[in-house]
Amino acid sequence: MMRTFSALTLVMLLSACGGGGGSSSSSTPATEPDPSNPEPTSTSLDIVDAIPSFGAANVDPYLNDFHFAHLAQSDLNITLDSDCAGFTGITLRHKLVDLAEPDFNELAVHHANCEMTENTRYTIEANGTRGNGDRFDATLELNTGTAGTTGLIIKDQLSLTRATVDDMFRDYVEGGLVNEIDLPGGVRSLIIDLVIDISEANWDNLTDPESLYAVSAQRVTYLSRTANGSPSTALSGLVAFPLLDGTSDFVPRDRVIVLTHATGSTPSELNSADAWFILATMFASRGYLVVAPDNYGRGNTDENPETYLMANRTAYNAFDLLKQTLTDESYDAVYDGNEVSIIGYSQGGHTAMALWQLIAMTGSPLAEVREVYAGGAPHNLYQTVRGVLQHIDGSCNDEVWCRYVDTETTVPFATDRILPGFLTYADSGLSLSDVVIEDSLAPDFVTGFLSADPQYDRLKMLLQLNSFTGLTNPEVFSEAGTLIHLYHSEYDRLVPIESTQDLAAMLSPHTNLVLHENRCNSNGYELIFNLTEKVGALHTLCGISVLDDAMGDLR
Repeated sequence: MMRTFSALTLVMLLSACGGGGGSSSSSTPATEPDPSNPEPTSTSLDIVDAIPSFGAANVDPYLNDFHFAHLAQSDLNITLDSDCAGFTGITLRHKLVDLAEPDFNELAVHHANCEMTENTRYTIEANGTRGNGDRFDATLELNTGTAGTTGLIIKDQLSLTRATVDDMFRDYVEGGLVNEIDLPGGVRSLIIDLVIDISEANWDNLTDPESLYAVSAQRVTYLSRTANGSPSTALSGLVAFPLLDGTSDFVPRDRVIVLTHATGSTPSELNSADAWFILATMFASRGYLVVAPDNYGRGNTDENPETYLMANRTAYNAFDLLKQTLTDESYDAVYDGNEVSIIGYSQGGHTAMALWQLIAMTGSPLAEVREVYAGGAPHNLYQTVRGVLQHIDGSCNDEVWCRYVDTETTVPFATDRILPGFLTYADSGLSLSDVVIEDSLAPDFVTGFLSADPQYDRLKMLLQLNSFTGLTNPEVFSEAGTLIHLYHSEYDRLVPIESTQDLAAMLSPHTNLVLHENRCNSNGYELIFNLTEKVGALHTLCGISVLDDAMGDLR
């Protein structure tokens, strides 16, 4: 198997050999070194992930947000510097656990932004010093190409009447949602009755949306980046907005809504059976401009593995679509402001948190996030995956991360959705064939991962990099000014509630956060939990409750 390296890894290797970095040295020093006072040396740090990564084509100067992550120690003080105009950078620090080689106990993830011009080389440096005086460094090199064309390309467009929008969610509940309940007749009937009861008691805003406007829904493509950071105009998404039809008293909304889709959804397909397409049209029918990106690997790029739960990659793509929508004059009649509401559930809740973090760190004048609604998400992705392996290994012992893992339903989320993206797009040192054999996780991988085999350290680091619960400096978000709504059901068998509880505990001292502990934990939820061990039912029901709350707040 051929191992791939990020751009940073390559620069580090060159630096260690005395080359690269854009500097040169004479073979004969001007003065002899003083052996009693040697020059301090700096150790190059191992690079775990970067966008753009090694192998990426020249970056587009318009796509001027990027990140790189390297190993660090908890006492390493880091400064960032660049020759890029208007450079800003901020560092998130993730605590590392369960590594075979614990010389480094953190990941430092640098999110940066600057102004770039065409056909130019730039350097971003991270320099660190420990309390004992040891020095470390990492360097990211960016080479820009010719700027591509920004703006949305409309590929398809659909108009929906107010009556159609009003009926879509009810049709979804009575059709798609009920049909997903695949259980023996008697149990199925009981659960359907409970679902209807929950619907009538908790989903008023969705079942009776009272649309104000007809809606236009557009499937668009836009300039963004592939999973390795190369520029691409192939990514797709949905833009929905109200059809005003000469309405004279309409007041443009002061915020745009970003919907980050859940597993299996592709909003741009304009499919009336797709929950996230339905939701986009419902928000648009209330007068809002709605942006719903497809993950890379879905929609117009579905020939590629999906960037499933790869936080930075999904956030970049969503942010690129948002920025180009907000600078498109076509939507000025329905939106006037710079405020954003982000709504996501499950996989989409994970993306929602990643997008919020990205916007908060870049400080974009185009977008200030006012609310985030995130529910049912694997915010601790590492422990969620590790719990699946514990279940397969038989070593769970009723621990919270593995007690409800279901071989038939949960394990395929790891083999078919989570691991393909991580093993394709990031430098794990592994291939999919090393980890998955005939739709099952390879026994050697399960055993080695749980027993701290060092060959799996890089994958562990990547999973922790894409988790939100392990930050050691969450105070960086204290000035964000965002109201964060978190949801989770204690009866969720698919994603353990501890992911959301741990995230809330970490962020609460530094942000305006509400954990809606009772929203998905009624008697109806408990009864369904006791009636079936199917992992997906309650997870989906909680998602609908989250979206009903968001619809009510934004009406």
